[in-house]
Amino acid sequence: MRVVRHWWNQQWGRLARRDVYVRGDGTRFEVEVAQGGAEGKRWVALFDGLDDAVEEAEKHLTDPHDRWRDVSDAHR
Repeated sequence: MRVVRHWWNQQWGRLARRDVYVRGDGTRFEVEVAQGGAEGKRWVALFDGLDDAVEEAEKHLTDPHDRWRDVSDAHR
């Protein structure tokens, strides 16, 4: 699966960093919400369509303390 979309909350550190990914292979898509970097917590959900996956991902970008940035271009 390749990264289709990726948002980062622009914070560094094991406790503060959050990333939201949408990955897909063209037929199936997953949303991963990661907190705390590589060793942190993960939540993953699978979707049959890109639109549904992006809609779910955007629900996780609502914390008013975070300054979400779309860093999807870093994966191209």
